[in-house]
Amino acid sequence: MNEINNQKSTAKKKILFICGDLQQMSTICELLNEDYDMTCTENKDKGKRLLSEHYNDFSAVLIGAEIASADDHSFLKSIQRKSKFRLLPILIVSSGEFLEKEIDCLKYDTADFIAPPYYRKIIENRIENAIRCRDSASFYEMEKMLKELPQNIYIKDEEGKYIFATHTWHHYEHGNDPNWTIRGKTDVDIRKDKENAVLAMKKDMEILRTGRGEDYVIQIPNEIGSEYYEVVKRPLRDDNGNIVGIIGILHDITEHELLKQRLKSAASIDGLTGLYNRSEIQSYIETELIRVRECGKNLSLIMLDIDNFKQVNDNYGHKEGDVVITALAKLLKSKQTAFEKRFSAGRWGGEEFMLLLYDTGIFDAARIAEQIRQSFANTFFGNVKPQTVSLGVTQARIDDTLDTLCIRVDSGLYKAKKSGKNCVVVI
Repeated sequence: MNEINNQKSTAKKKILFICGDLQQMSTICELLNEDYDMTCTENKDKGKRLLSEHYNDFSAVLIGAEIASADDHSFLKSIQRKSKFRLLPILIVSSGEFLEKEIDCLKYDTADFIAPPYYRKIIENRIENAIRCRDSASFYEMEKMLKELPQNIYIKDEEGKYIFATHTWHHYEHGNDPNWTIRGKTDVDIRKDKENAVLAMKKDMEILRTGRGEDYVIQIPNEIGSEYYEVVKRPLRDDNGNIVGIIGILHDITEHELLKQRLKSAASIDGLTGLYNRSEIQSYIETELIRVRECGKNLSLIMLDIDNFKQVNDNYGHKEGDVVITALAKLLKSKQTAFEKRFSAGRWGGEEFMLLLYDTGIFDAARIAEQIRQSFANTFFGNVKPQTVSLGVTQARIDDTLDTLCIRVDSGLYKAKKSGKNCVVVI
C-alpha cells in the first residue's frame, strides 16, 4: 500500500499520517477512517510536501516512530524550524518498544504517543486531547500577541465575569499583588470608578439579553482632568448561535477627545475674550426659547455696549482698546460665578456683549444688569481713563423667535444710548 486517501466527508477533521510501516498504517487508518478524514503516506518526503502545502487543512499529524526518530530526528527538526507548524499537534505512533530515540521525540514539540495495543477510542481520545491542548496553546499564544496592542481586548462569560483581558490597566483595584488575576471578576469587583463599573455591568446584561452590541465612550476623572475610553462590545456565540459571553475592546481616546474639545472650543469661543462667540450664544438662545415655549421657563437677555469705545481706540490705540474689552469680559465671568452660573455670556461683536439669563425674570435681570454697570464704571484700566457701559434688558415671551427677542433687547440698548449712556433700560 503506497498511499491511502480517504475523503468520505469534508465535515470530518483531517488527519495526516506519515508512516513507513505499512501494516501499522493500515491498522491505524482502518480504526480511524470512520471518524476522521485520513490522508496517509509511507513516503516522508511526500508527507513533508503535503504538510507544507496543506498544513491549514489538517487538525493533527501522526508520524510513525521510525520516521520520526531516524537520522537524529531530522524529520521532526525540520518541522520544528517552521513557525507555521507550531500550532499543529503532532503525535508519534510507536511500535510499542519505546526505544530511547523514540522517547526523545518529545524534545521536538510532539504532543503525545500512540502505542499498541491500538484501540480506536483510546487513539481518538489522545488525538482530541492533543487538538484541545494545542487549541488552548493557540489561545494563550494569541493572548500574548494581543498584549502588544495598546487596546485592552477582553472576553467575559455569561455572568459578566472576565475570562481574560490583555491589559490590567491602572483603573483596576489590584495593588501590586503578583498573584492577582482578572479572571472570574466583574467590573464592580475590580474597577475604582464604581459609577462606570455599574454602567458597564448594566450594558453587559443588556447585550447578553438582547444579543445587540454596544458602542459608547466613558469619561474617567483623574488628578489632572479626565481620561476618555471608547468601549466596543459584541455578544460572543457558540457554534449553535447561543450567547455565551461578551467580547470587547477598550481603546484610550483621551488625546483624540481632548483635541475634539479644543476644536469645538475654538469654533465656539471668542479668541480675545474667552467668552462664547456670536454664533454659539445664538444657538444657546434658540435652545432656551424652546424651553420657554414648551416648559414655561423664564428667560431674559442683557445686551451691553462699551460707551464711546471709538474714542478709546482713537486716543489710546487698539491694544489699549483690547485691554478694556478683555476687562469687561473678565468682569462678566466673575459675575457668572457670583450668580452661580445663572447666565451665559458671549461677545456679540466689537465692543457689544450678550448675556443669556436662565430661569430669570425681568426684575432679577435688571438687578444683575445694574450690578454689571456699576462694577464696570469702577474698573481700573491703567493707561485708559474709566469707562462705562449701556445696557438693554428684556424677557422672552412665549411667541418670541431669536430675531424678535434680539431686536427687542437691541432696542433697549439703543434707548440706553439715547438716554445719555451709562444706564440700564428695561424693555
